[in-house]
Amino acid sequence: MFTNHIKTIQYPSFLAEVLAHLNRSGRVGEPLFIFPNQLSIDCFQSVCNSSHICITLPHFMRKHSKLTCLPTLDLLRRLHGLVGPISKESFEQFYGWGLTLLQDFNRIDSYLVDGAALFTSLPKQLTSNAFIDQMASLKKDRWLLPLEQKEGLLFWKQLPLLYQSFREKLMEAGEGYEGLCYSMAQPKAIDQELVFVGFNLLTPAEERFIEQCQLMASTTFFWDVDRHYLDNPINIAGHYLRQHREKKWFQESFPTGNYLTDPHKKVFLIEASTTVAQVQAVIAALQEKINDSHPKFLPNQTAIVVSGSDLLIPLLDQLATLSIPLHCRLDYPFSATVIYTVVERLVQLWETSEKEEMYGHMAHLLALWHPFAKAGMQSKLTAMRQSLNEGKQSDAFDLWFNKDHQALLPYLREGLTYIYNHFIEGDHLFFELNKRALDYLLGYIEGLEMATCSGAFLLNGLKESRMLFHQDNPVTGLYIIEVAESYNLDFEHVFFLDMNEGCFPKVTHHDSFLPYDLCHSFGLPLADKVAENKTAYGFYRLLQRAQNICCYFSQKGHLDGSGEMSRLLLQLTFDSKLKIIETHHSINLLERPVAAIAIQKDDSVMQLLDRFLEKEEGAVSSLTPSACISYLSCPLQFYFKYLLQLRQTVATEDVQLGILFHDVMARLYRPFAGSQIDTNMVRQLQSKIKVEIAEAIAAWRTPLSAPMLLHALLEKLLGRMLDLDDAAAPFTLLGVEVAMKQSIMLDGEIARKVWLSGTIDRIDRQNHCVRIIDYKTGRSNCKISSIVNLFDPGKIKTNKAVFQLFFYAWLFQSLHGADNAIMPYLIPIREFFLAHYTPGIFIQQPDNGPLSKAIYDVAIEFGKRSGKKYQQIEDIKEYLQPFEEGLKGLLVEIFNPTIPFAQTEDLEICGYCPYVRICQRD
Repeated sequence: MFTNHIKTIQYPSFLAEVLAHLNRSGRVGEPLFIFPNQLSIDCFQSVCNSSHICITLPHFMRKHSKLTCLPTLDLLRRLHGLVGPISKESFEQFYGWGLTLLQDFNRIDSYLVDGAALFTSLPKQLTSNAFIDQMASLKKDRWLLPLEQKEGLLFWKQLPLLYQSFREKLMEAGEGYEGLCYSMAQPKAIDQELVFVGFNLLTPAEERFIEQCQLMASTTFFWDVDRHYLDNPINIAGHYLRQHREKKWFQESFPTGNYLTDPHKKVFLIEASTTVAQVQAVIAALQEKINDSHPKFLPNQTAIVVSGSDLLIPLLDQLATLSIPLHCRLDYPFSATVIYTVVERLVQLWETSEKEEMYGHMAHLLALWHPFAKAGMQSKLTAMRQSLNEGKQSDAFDLWFNKDHQALLPYLREGLTYIYNHFIEGDHLFFELNKRALDYLLGYIEGLEMATCSGAFLLNGLKESRMLFHQDNPVTGLYIIEVAESYNLDFEHVFFLDMNEGCFPKVTHHDSFLPYDLCHSFGLPLADKVAENKTAYGFYRLLQRAQNICCYFSQKGHLDGSGEMSRLLLQLTFDSKLKIIETHHSINLLERPVAAIAIQKDDSVMQLLDRFLEKEEGAVSSLTPSACISYLSCPLQFYFKYLLQLRQTVATEDVQLGILFHDVMARLYRPFAGSQIDTNMVRQLQSKIKVEIAEAIAAWRTPLSAPMLLHALLEKLLGRMLDLDDAAAPFTLLGVEVAMKQSIMLDGEIARKVWLSGTIDRIDRQNHCVRIIDYKTGRSNCKISSIVNLFDPGKIKTNKAVFQLFFYAWLFQSLHGADNAIMPYLIPIREFFLAHYTPGIFIQQPDNGPLSKAIYDVAIEFGKRSGKKYQQIEDIKEYLQPFEEGLKGLLVEIFNPTIPFAQTEDLEICGYCPYVRICQRD
């Protein structure tokens, strides 16, 4: 009989209700309880005092399967045994894409899909745009060789044969991967009642197994569900449960609970200033006391819920400062532990033979190891570090310097075992986590079973691996749970962390060689949809019995998240009648004064500037308009970029679009430099747009963020550009991407000639006017109030495009003179499709200033939009003298040794500066 002694909590849990129901039924004999995961079992056994027989469904199915489930590495070795002789690839080369294949095979069998029919249909999908884009994303995987090398080998013609032969060889040996084992599971003789508790998603293989169990034994189902989301067809929290309810063997077991209408339940939506503030808010709450000095939130009645592992590291770090026992079973990223850095240093030690490098890596290793070493060992480590500083060697270094020339894995096994044997004994969370990481690492190395292994292969595998971090205090502990794994757990107080859109549900990506539409046709769900539905169910079911719920999200997103609250919170505010309280939480940190940075122009700095000056010995560097703009924006930025030449890594979608647009326009027009362009020629160029775009994208050396979208956008923009050229034809093309270089004399105590240069997108002549054309794909302002404003640091943010075009026009006029008018012709690509699109540059006129008749309509239109009169600059010559004066003044300041390179006061510029971390303004 079941015991009636149930641990008393303020609000009855689902598991307590299950146990009470079974007690009332007066069952004879001990049933077998089947749960979704081990954490559910931990909680169930803490609810009741007597020990019941419990098992997880995966474990139960493996016991009744004809096959033994092999570890992933063993499966990959067997798969490589079939592929390797044909592909001539090592196991290391095969590992990444072999893992993707294994995951695909696993999904096919878990969902009882006819693999033969699926692969027969595969060739029909190979030419679809969606599949091509999907394969392109796989090419970015650092494990995969270029996909084209595999087309005749595996993808696609031999993939069906590989799948079939792999399954057959495994089954002959009585072995299998998880999905295959589950598909072959059939219940054997069962002599006890089966009680299935609190499931959500059941794969077809699991459903079939449960249906067969019902034919052989008495079965009882308990579904942890609420009518609020079960009966709402648009609420994805009940998506899988609604599907199960339609099955005849499940229909009668569904309850009619309605917990989410409880008027006493309080839901707090808390907008935190940062993600760190969320963690600090929870820690502060856990430290709160009530009147009798007892904790406000009792640990065994409280849970902290996460989605993914992004906040696990700061959360566990803060919890380590509290004396609160924990209960958790979390997948923790191994790369976030100190032990991962230790193994990195050991690999570097193994790989190098240079004495100085070895000493450097050894010093880092000793520093990392020191906090984890026992007291006696710490003194030895201190002595070893002293020897390193003095350049001495001793026998103590033999183990680490690999004098026996061992292979990598035996070397690591010996060194890590030595560290493990001298690891400090303690119950501090930080030490426990890293001791567990060391355990995991030694097991991982043993599992590789490879005669040879490169350091890169080992570290890449460890970087992507996750270890189980287990704290076992189910009765007294504070629960930390992953939302998608929170089956059957109920708490009075729940803290949800990181409930930003993109983080909750967590954005996931899983590589696959199966086209998306083919998966849909055969009933294979997409991994991201599965994760989304599981997260939604975990969220709503944790709300069911909780009384106080705090949901935190940040104003500013991080990683994959955004600054918006999760769609699950938005839905809750609209479709529930719960008491929802919106509030804010911020942390007030003491501002640490950051000293302003100013680089004085000493002799070494002036020598860096000298390379822009004219010299007798020949070629020198030159200042571009971008360099001048950089100085006006922030002199210190100019120093970092153009004097120290610190590299920048910028590859945003806007940058990609801009570079490709310029590239294709140059490809189209370059063959016709010096020719007259008429409408027929422009229309011929329009027919070549697609080909030139394809060639430009193919020549791009780094992965594009969205190649298909980029191709479509380029095609549309380039088509519009040529439509405008068609309307402007005929004109004479003088050149594309025209590079120009000219010196300018600076007056002062020391006469200097500074070299200036620039590359003009296009120069053409229309009638008697030379157009200096500049394409701008980013945001650009085409209006200025005066030439003086072009050199105003406070206004350069909005005047960049105009400054650059004036600079180009000055270069052209200085080199070629010109009897013709010179028109600066700015083409803002973003405005192509606006109703009042007008290329060019416009300058503000006095209220009573005259306007030429030719641009009267344009001026009127600008007046409507801005309230000021602007006139298009048709000939820049009258403005070049004040521009040259301003340019000389700017250059004199740059080369003035008494004026330092100082930081800008405009913090908005720091927001997109690549050097912001150097200045500590991030």
